[in-house]
Amino acid sequence: MDEGLYTREPRTEASSDENKVRTHATKLKNKDSARRYYEQKLRNGRADNRDSAEEQKRKEKVHKQRQKKANEIEKNRKAAEARKKATQERNVSKGSENVSKSSGTFSRTAADAMTGIGIVSDMVGSTDDGKDESSVAEEVVDTGGYIASGAVSSATSKVKNKKYSNKMHGRKELSAEKEAAKQKAQKEMQKKALEKQARAAENGGKIGRKITDKAEDLAALLLETVKEFVADNPVASLIIVLVLLLIIALMGLLGSCSAMGGGGGDVIMGTSYTATDEDILGTEDDYKELEAGIQDEIDDIADAYSDYDEINYYLDEVGHNPYQLAAILTVLHEAYKRADVQATIQEIFEIQYELTTEEGVETREREVEDTRWVEDDSYEDGGYWEDYTYTEEYEYYILNVYLVNHTLDIVPDELGMTEAQKQRVELLMLTYGNRKYLFGEDDIYNIPGEGDDDSQNHRVPGEYLSDEQFARMLAEAEKYLDVPYVWGGYSPSGFDCSGFVSWVINHCGNGWNYGRLTANGLRARTANVPASEAKPGDLIFFQGTYATSGASHVGIYVGGGWMIHAGNPVHYSNINTPYWQSHFLGYGRIG
Repeated sequence: MDEGLYTREPRTEASSDENKVRTHATKLKNKDSARRYYEQKLRNGRADNRDSAEEQKRKEKVHKQRQKKANEIEKNRKAAEARKKATQERNVSKGSENVSKSSGTFSRTAADAMTGIGIVSDMVGSTDDGKDESSVAEEVVDTGGYIASGAVSSATSKVKNKKYSNKMHGRKELSAEKEAAKQKAQKEMQKKALEKQARAAENGGKIGRKITDKAEDLAALLLETVKEFVADNPVASLIIVLVLLLIIALMGLLGSCSAMGGGGGDVIMGTSYTATDEDILGTEDDYKELEAGIQDEIDDIADAYSDYDEINYYLDEVGHNPYQLAAILTVLHEAYKRADVQATIQEIFEIQYELTTEEGVETREREVEDTRWVEDDSYEDGGYWEDYTYTEEYEYYILNVYLVNHTLDIVPDELGMTEAQKQRVELLMLTYGNRKYLFGEDDIYNIPGEGDDDSQNHRVPGEYLSDEQFARMLAEAEKYLDVPYVWGGYSPSGFDCSGFVSWVINHCGNGWNYGRLTANGLRARTANVPASEAKPGDLIFFQGTYATSGASHVGIYVGGGWMIHAGNPVHYSNINTPYWQSHFLGYGRIG
């Protein structure tokens, strides 16, 4: 090492006088002494500031190490910034009010610490060449003498940079906090707005439900009142219908009868069949074909099960209210076409009718006649044949046939209709779809009081009651005056014609039990009686009152040209009217 760099004497002087004691110069302790020293040397042109190859190599190595360290510091800073940003985004998304402020500070502190470590590492890293610390210090000064002064200026610069960085990062942090606060405020506003809308919708729904409930209750009450009034006052039914239409129109204006619509035209539409007459009548014919098919199936049972000893029939009447069928199809399909509702009427038919058979086996005894050989030597042949009888057990096979007509009343529920749809079906039945003419206005089953001279107040002469069997029948029958007609009905809540007569026979106390029979079935179980010999208590049969073969209607004859029967509703009728005389079939007497 050229020690002249560390003395006050020039290099030539130091080397020319070998006897002169060389003394080290004062250490360059501060920036000012270093500046004066190098200014003097540069001014005199005596200092050789060129680097040797080895020094250049060392400086490049130091530079690379410093650059590498700086890159690592920058990488760590960016990673810390990324972590801080991710943390802020998570906090914002969760609606947290505390945005982390420590991560940025931690990152900057870590970066500053790493910078300091880097400087020391660069200096200490020089010992990798096996040099001691004093040599390293000499090399630092030898690189140009700017390290010492540069260290101070670097420290000053780092302080300034740190202040600037803190200032800039503080702005970013502040900006992030503001952004988080802004987003939070927006979310709060949106949340409040949604809550407000939800409350408004809920309040509106409650009001709407209250209006709908009131309207439905009013409609139900009105329908019930109208039904009762029509039953008592058939002539005034048209007036009631008009009043009902007016009420529904007002309800439609309030928006509570969505099924009826909002205008007067919609109200009329809501009480009318919307299909054409041709499609309604054609569909009715198709449904009657299905009913004729199940009746044929019942009629064929005797031949199909001829090997049974006994066949018992428990059958409801086959039939339906055509106005009710049209009402159901209207609600389901509106202006339907005959071809488009075939699947629907098949489904309705399967709901209405249930045909089942049940096999029973009984062990019975019977007398059997036979012949046997009797040995007797007194006879030429040694014996003789004789007839004799004996008792044997055998299996008696019974087939019970059941047909249940559940009626069209259960169809709306089975098809899952809403309450509004059910009410419209009832309304269409009440108004006959504004086409009462469709199925004949003398329909005794579906149009109350039509087609006969009826009465609820007929009095049977006392002399007829001397027959105790008839008296018991009449007492039971009169319990059910005004009970409505129901297709397939066999209970005090609703009867059809054969259901009513079967019920009276089985419950009057005369010891009879005929089960549930149709009109034709009852005719088969009674003895035919000429009209001239008919008496109170006999059954009276009619044909052609609706489309079925054989007896289609049955009543109980009470004498004097009157009968009690299940028309619509159960009432007395004069059998001498043109309608009944045109359908008369005969009398039958219970055995």
